[in-house]
Amino acid sequence: MIIYLSAMTKGGARSTRAAQLTVDLGALGENYQTMRDKSAGAETAAVVKADAYGLGLAHVVPELLNAGTRVFFVAQEEEGHALRALTPDADIYVLNGLPPGAAADFAAAALRPCLISLDQISEWQTFCRTTQAHPACVFVDTGFNRLGLDETDLLALHADPTHFDGWTLALIASHLACADNPEHPMNRAQLEKFRYARDLLPPAPASLANSGGVLMGADFCFDMTRIGISLYGGSPHANHTTALSCVVRLDAPILQTRTLGEGDTVGYGATFTAAHDMTIGIVGLGYGDGVLRSLGSRDAGLVRVAIDGHDVPIVGRVSMDTLAVDLTDLDEMASPGDMVEIFGPNNPIDRLATQGQTLSYELLTGLGGRYNRIYTGN
Repeated sequence: MIIYLSAMTKGGARSTRAAQLTVDLGALGENYQTMRDKSAGAETAAVVKADAYGLGLAHVVPELLNAGTRVFFVAQEEEGHALRALTPDADIYVLNGLPPGAAADFAAAALRPCLISLDQISEWQTFCRTTQAHPACVFVDTGFNRLGLDETDLLALHADPTHFDGWTLALIASHLACADNPEHPMNRAQLEKFRYARDLLPPAPASLANSGGVLMGADFCFDMTRIGISLYGGSPHANHTTALSCVVRLDAPILQTRTLGEGDTVGYGATFTAAHDMTIGIVGLGYGDGVLRSLGSRDAGLVRVAIDGHDVPIVGRVSMDTLAVDLTDLDEMASPGDMVEIFGPNNPIDRLATQGQTLSYELLTGLGGRYNRIYTGN
């Protein structure tokens, strides 16, 4: 089945009106199953924060449910409510903690807060004592120094187990800081700190591994893994050779071709100067669509996209609505209406991200709303 969102030309092959974002839901389901198989028997949760990494929560979640997902993670309470509307039965954890005064709203939607402070534990406990033993997660900081309980907090909980009266400790979790680099010593250091934290807390399922953690082996998987970027076809190691099936393809139309002579410049700031006669294509896509302006600020020819499987470099700065590519070396000249693959099977998103000194996470979550969105697969 193919679902089209927004206007498309007949057949969906090309459009001069907007760029085209194609999401292969079947590939997403396959990636979930692959990562589940690598999770050493642990429950495999799906991370769908930031509108399922920019791909559309309402389309991604049914595919993940179909693939067998029963546990989800989001970042914010509002994301949790949107997700609950799509799945009445799944376990939903909210990573950013319990906002003050929000316990009743969390419980009403059966959202499970990741409690990140003693104050949040106290507030959840106080609420639960007036209702029932609602489940929650205790989130532990093991060196990432973002969110979570520190060692002093853990020792306080260990010294007074009554902190856990009246509510259900459903999960103990932490987050790896350097899973994108499997050889980094921080990974083992966090693993040991997490084991220490588990020993100080009441018995409960544990979760440490994100996508990169899963690929480091069974020691990191514990009882539950949390799969994010690997679901969406990106690599947790920022290396396109370790990515799974391609899920997302972004294409944009050539609006116009132009012939340049030696010394002609391209775009804002005249940052690119033609060293010889050349032909460029002006592509209908820019930072207003989530394509980072910095992709056009690198050395000429370094950041490359694809036309019919052939690499072509971005030249000049990316503007709000357009960017320019060098067509000079193509065997068959491209024309207005032809589509340029910004990322996809011929130009992996991690390769583009590396060339632009960013991450596939940033490219995906920054996707704008002006695309023709096409969902294929199940």
